[in-house]
Amino acid sequence: MHYELCIPSKLINKTMRSIISIFFVFLFSLSVFAANSDDIPSQLYESGEYRQAAEAYLSLAQVDGVSPQLYFNVANCYAQAGDLGSAVLYYSRANRLDPSNKEIKNNLNYFTSKVEDSNRAELRGKKISVTPDHETFFQSVNRNICAEVAPNVWAYFAAISFILVLGGVAVYLFCSDVRLRKTGFFGGILLFFGCIAFVVFAFMSASYYDSHDKAVLMAYKTALLIEPSSDAKPASNQLCQGTRLDIIAEETDVEGQPTWYKVRLNSDIEGWLRASDLAII
Repeated sequence: MHYELCIPSKLINKTMRSIISIFFVFLFSLSVFAANSDDIPSQLYESGEYRQAAEAYLSLAQVDGVSPQLYFNVANCYAQAGDLGSAVLYYSRANRLDPSNKEIKNNLNYFTSKVEDSNRAELRGKKISVTPDHETFFQSVNRNICAEVAPNVWAYFAAISFILVLGGVAVYLFCSDVRLRKTGFFGGILLFFGCIAFVVFAFMSASYYDSHDKAVLMAYKTALLIEPSSDAKPASNQLCQGTRLDIIAEETDVEGQPTWYKVRLNSDIEGWLRASDLAII
């Protein structure tokens, strides 16, 4: 004789409903926790704890990754805290990620101008420029291609051009009208070269994005030195925190870590700084 264990269907249904209820409560708790975590930086900012708010945003970046908006929020926190160096640094990083964002660009330009005013005051009447040199035509074109347009935008244009090239080929092959065939043929050729140009621009922009030749001065006030040594003579007047500089050379230790950077603001201001005085954009 065999015996089978019989479990009432009502008990099974009740157990399943309990498990499902616990599962949805768990999901709801996770969502509430995540929402509260996202609100912590905003709450700190509203209460005037700007540095803590910036650190909270950067903690979120370690989990969710970086974004132009996150860097923009971090920069706003440091700007409110009066830390021009960190503000310019994170506005610059946000601008690099999204060069088309006018709000980011306007804030960056505003605080850059404040830093330039501080550097000008340090000159005490000396006739030395504290702004970058004027761009040549080719430098301006290169900046507009690389720094003003994100790589994915150029890639999008390249993809659209390629699709139109295929359309031009289809018109040339399958249309009987001579004028349409000529339009498809010559239009396809022009679009093909346009597609190649957009691909090149995308690689140029991506290379600029991955470059590490731009930095922000984080030390409160410091002068560039004529050589990479603490005993070297100053090569310039003191520069203020937040000054954006081009890196043109570096000195490294035995482990390959940069210890000194040779930087340049313009043709009048060039010299060496400790790596710890700078933050790479």
